[in-house]
Amino acid sequence: MKKLLLIAGCFIQSICFANTLYINEIPDFTQTNIIGGHSGNGQQYCAPVSVSNSLVWLKGAKDKQEALIHKLASKAYMNTSLKNGTGTSGVLKGVAKISNELFGGYKKLEYEGWRKHPKKYSLGIKQPNIDKIQSFITNKSAAWINVGWYKYNGKRNEYMRIGGHWVSLVGSTSEQLILHDPAPRAGSTFSNEYVSYSKISNGLLTGKKHGLPVSAKGFIKLNNGMHKKQSADAAIIDGVIYFSI
Repeated sequence: MKKLLLIAGCFIQSICFANTLYINEIPDFTQTNIIGGHSGNGQQYCAPVSVSNSLVWLKGAKDKQEALIHKLASKAYMNTSLKNGTGTSGVLKGVAKISNELFGGYKKLEYEGWRKHPKKYSLGIKQPNIDKIQSFITNKSAAWINVGWYKYNGKRNEYMRIGGHWVSLVGSTSEQLILHDPAPRAGSTFSNEYVSYSKISNGLLTGKKHGLPVSAKGFIKLNNGMHKKQSADAAIIDGVIYFSI
């Protein structure tokens, strides 16, 4: 009897930790489906695409996603660079502006992470919290993860940042985050990416970005299921933007 109760308890606990209600409803647009020289064929459009996945779902306007991507990437919103993509400040400013048009404003727009961003959106927390990430997706909220690509130096125990990428958070299980990755390396058709994760126990995050270096201890590393940039040794969550209407 005790064994049966233990199994039942574990089963209930796994359900409680699962957040998969909306994973097949939220779009999974591939950024390179944006064609044209003015957009750089979408090569640097991971941020506007990832944000658009969530916003058109919340608005119920999936047929207008491509137009929304172009608007979000424009100078008046995220100001996406065809060379360097979109910084955290650009994403926050773009989301704040577009939310007024789509929803008449927002209840929450917050950033958790080490990257430079406007103070009014800051939670004052450098390390993204996995419990908050896992529980955040509802039919009134969204979250976008800024993944850092890192090269690892074992002798120095340092992770050197060589680039970054934005993805849409769409759900979670007890041991995985479920993502919609706009990069073509993640495939050109709809796919829920189940990505395992672990916490870094020690070391240093380094690089040229404002906010680095910072202790790597406690940061979340994305493992199996993450489509890493080919030149990267590690994918680490640099920050998360939380949004609700």
